[in-house]
Amino acid sequence: MSRSWWTLVGTCAGLFLLMLDSTVVALALPSIRLEIDASSTGLQWMMNAYLLAITVFVVTAGRLGDMLGRKRLFLIGMVVFALGSVLCGAADDEHVLIAGRVLQGMGAAPMLPLSLAIVCNAFPAAQQARALGIWAGISAVALGIGPLAGGALVDVDWRLIFWINLPVAALGIAITALAAPESRDPGSGRRIDVPGLLALSVGLTAVVLALVQAHLWGAGVIVGLALFGLICLYAFWRIEHRTAEPIVDFSLFRNGPYFGASAAAFALVGAYWSVMFFQSQYLQDVRGHSAILSGLMILPVTVPMIFVSPFSGRLIARFGARALMSAGMVCGIAGLLVLTQVGTDSSYGLLLAGYLPFGVALGLVYAPMSTAAMAAMPSEKVGIASGVLAMDRVMAGTIALAATGTVFHALQRGGSSFASAIGGSTWILVGLCVVGAALTWAFVRDTSQTGSDRSVAGEPHSDQLMHRHRRFHL
Repeated sequence: MSRSWWTLVGTCAGLFLLMLDSTVVALALPSIRLEIDASSTGLQWMMNAYLLAITVFVVTAGRLGDMLGRKRLFLIGMVVFALGSVLCGAADDEHVLIAGRVLQGMGAAPMLPLSLAIVCNAFPAAQQARALGIWAGISAVALGIGPLAGGALVDVDWRLIFWINLPVAALGIAITALAAPESRDPGSGRRIDVPGLLALSVGLTAVVLALVQAHLWGAGVIVGLALFGLICLYAFWRIEHRTAEPIVDFSLFRNGPYFGASAAAFALVGAYWSVMFFQSQYLQDVRGHSAILSGLMILPVTVPMIFVSPFSGRLIARFGARALMSAGMVCGIAGLLVLTQVGTDSSYGLLLAGYLPFGVALGLVYAPMSTAAMAAMPSEKVGIASGVLAMDRVMAGTIALAATGTVFHALQRGGSSFASAIGGSTWILVGLCVVGAALTWAFVRDTSQTGSDRSVAGEPHSDQLMHRHRRFHL
């Protein structure tokens, strides 16, 4: 096997870990609560801290890879992710586990954007379509089987979901170090937007902290913290308009299709993280199912992506990205509406009627949103545009999970049961996806089939598209 294919194996090992993590940790939360006596707020921070770390660093990590070497930054990310896994696996306190999750997020930040960049650089143009198809397929498979694999590990010992990362990470590090060529982007610039990075980090952390801790701290502290966070985010917006090499180029959102696709991504991916967080606990804590049975029951949320994604290029070509994404958003809304009705004694038939349409929505929207976002983007903007889209997706999980958690705790304080509070908080996700669907229909526009469409379908790439894929950050 050539070095190019070994490179694909090494980078896909890292990608597999990240996609698996998005489902297995949620399934482990009930077991973690019992063993280390974690609070409900602590459990939420185990997800939020990870997402927050990725959100803050993902675009900067991609740029550092372009400047200092993509292979080097990817390997550093793998090592940091593995160290975070060790800290999580050895934790006997919720604060230690949260610290480990922050470390995992910091490691994931360069792994997410650079795995694809390394693969694109390793393959000649004639083989890139096949390699990219395998890369995307690994991502979908890991996401799809995550609940079942995670449930099986958790039923043995929840710590295994972190320890299992070590041999996979070691294998990925060794293969990538030996096989992958180093690459840089000479046109990436030599500056990092440190003021913007600080303003974004402090602002997002303060806002999320205010949302997550709202049920524990006084109103004055929460309002003050939220205002401070919003002021920092406003400062970030001002900084990004003045710096030569911004983390987020806000002018991108003046592009209608990009704005519409970003809105769909924010709504649906944000809803996904909240659904996985709360439904995994509902199945185990309320219904009393084992982790592996809960993983099996929640598979309809993740498995449809495995079956829909390979046909996304053909579906886009036949129906157009706008129609496909809008239909997906409607499916997502329908599924979430069903989940608002979940109660203590709800049948699995009701849950399935919510899980399956939501899973189909993920399959219908996930690939087309990247195509729609990039189709109308000039080639010189594709690198930062793809990085911001990746950041948008992870930030969505952070904010949506914090917001639904706030409503969930408020409902519980008002006397609602655990199950009723989950159903009530899901209305936040319904509203988010309704707005996302409206913006998708209003702003996403279909174009004639481009190289981007053909790449998704597995057809040959143009030279321009090859350049674009080398710049993709996720």
